[in-house]
Amino acid sequence: MTSPSPDLVAIRKRLNRFSCLTSAPDLSTEEVEQVRADLRLFNDLSDYQTLGICAGDLETGKSAMESYLAALGVSVSLDLPEKDGAVFLKFNTLKGSWYLDDYTGDSRGVLVTFHATEPEVAELIGTYGPFPFDLFKN
Repeated sequence: MTSPSPDLVAIRKRLNRFSCLTSAPDLSTEEVEQVRADLRLFNDLSDYQTLGICAGDLETGKSAMESYLAALGVSVSLDLPEKDGAVFLKFNTLKGSWYLDDYTGDSRGVLVTFHATEPEVAELIGTYGPFPFDLFKN
């Protein structure tokens, strides 16, 4: 017997509620658990992910990136150059590569993009967030 397939449309709808925000919202404990579960499921079903972080400083961005990547099953220790002020940090899990630049915008939080080639999971393809920096910190 096969297990029921997840309702990707419902999960996408839950995650899309963040897409019009410029900063990550405060989430209740229940919301944190649901978002974590949704992101992990999309992660498991996707081919690879791209994470983008807009943070007020490098340490916040780096810490968030490392905790998100660990939660999504990617082991990495980012060796980033020093940078003052707000930053944009991006990581591609397919290539294992990162990009770091200055950031002058007002947005803050973590964006997660899921990429997939299988038509059965095409509904998950997209960019979600911004999510809180500490979503995957205990």
